[in-house]
Amino acid sequence: MRLGARELVFLLLLVAMPVAAYFMVFEPRNQQIREATEEIRQKQLKLKQLEAATGAIADLGLEIDKLTEAINVFEQKLPAQREVEVVLQQVWELAAAQKLVPKSVRTDKLIRQPEYSELPIKMTIVGNFDGFYAFLLDLEKMPRITQLPMLSLKKAKTDEGEMQAEMVLTIFFERAQDAPQAKTSGGNS
Repeated sequence: MRLGARELVFLLLLVAMPVAAYFMVFEPRNQQIREATEEIRQKQLKLKQLEAATGAIADLGLEIDKLTEAINVFEQKLPAQREVEVVLQQVWELAAAQKLVPKSVRTDKLIRQPEYSELPIKMTIVGNFDGFYAFLLDLEKMPRITQLPMLSLKKAKTDEGEMQAEMVLTIFFERAQDAPQAKTSGGNS
């Protein structure tokens, strides 16, 4: 059997068509399928992450409620600026109840924060150490937020058992526009 030129061309075209179809149709389609499969895998991964985040949203809402309640409790402990004098009066009453004598009181510069303000008060108190210790315990039990960032104790020269405390008491209060007008009293230093 002899093939002529015409049959040979036909046979070559017959073999070339599937090869050309593979490179021109099937291979690009396979590439598109691989890309689509990868895109689906990426989207499924993002969907799983979204489901995990969505599951946490219910818990997140509960957490936000808890934090809001904690902030409300904290804000209740911050007196309004006009109540700083009341807090200062309570501190004096606690000192007097423990038979402590205030020698000097000076307010320091007001420190403003975004949500609150601080008023440091430098105090010198003289009295019995046990009374001073009880005063500190009472101060800690106050319903308002206070801080004692500096405390220095010395033995007083006047009597045995007497001591002198120099301290800075910081009172925290709600932020307002004007500085509080805390009274400053002086005594024997």
